[in-house]
Amino acid sequence: MPFHALISSPLGPILLASDEASLQGLYFTDQRDLPRVPGVEAAVAVISDPSAGSRAGREIRTFKAVRASSAGESGDLFTNGPASARTGAPGQSGAGMAAPPGREVRTEAAPLQLLQANTPAQAVAVLEQTRHELHEYWQGRRGVFEMPLAPQGTAFQRRVWQALLAIPCGETLSYGELASRAGLGAGHGRAVGTAVGSNPISIIIPCHRILARNGTLNGYGGGLARKVRLLEIEGFVIR
Repeated sequence: MPFHALISSPLGPILLASDEASLQGLYFTDQRDLPRVPGVEAAVAVISDPSAGSRAGREIRTFKAVRASSAGESGDLFTNGPASARTGAPGQSGAGMAAPPGREVRTEAAPLQLLQANTPAQAVAVLEQTRHELHEYWQGRRGVFEMPLAPQGTAFQRRVWQALLAIPCGETLSYGELASRAGLGAGHGRAVGTAVGSNPISIIIPCHRILARNGTLNGYGGGLARKVRLLEIEGFVIR
């Protein structure tokens, strides 16, 4: 059985699910496919349309993600103000990643709220590792996640999710390119898109790095506003 925990994040509350060895789920709590778990309140507004939303009178799905001209530029969701430039590449941790002077950075990860009193220590360890690595990601200090994963799905879905995991931080693919990376023909495009939309481990299995063939944002199960911020932290400019 999966064990669950809630954490807060700069993009809203997140539900984590794990067994005693691996992470099985990561969901924003207003996602349409959020599992029903005791202790998780239903969102007032559920994201029913992954392509909905507008900015400055224009549909967000029509915007494009453009790689920032300066390598290593990434956003920091724990700082005030616009995304800051970094001296290291996204995902690089350690030296060179400090915030500019005058910028206050929140340095402690949000606490873990376990939803089952009998959660075993092994499951807590997986959940805590996920919490810690996400905190580093929000700060622009991590682009590669290391916690073990065990998403539950069909063989076809797992094949697509494995191809998603191979997309490096700072890169994007179209659905057709993802199908090719997964060793599937062009005729599988619709099925690949459905598998991407069924991804149970958001952010870590990076379905936000998939764009339409023309480079537009298209859609995201967690809401396009979140897709924009995830791409921004990975060094993209949304235009």
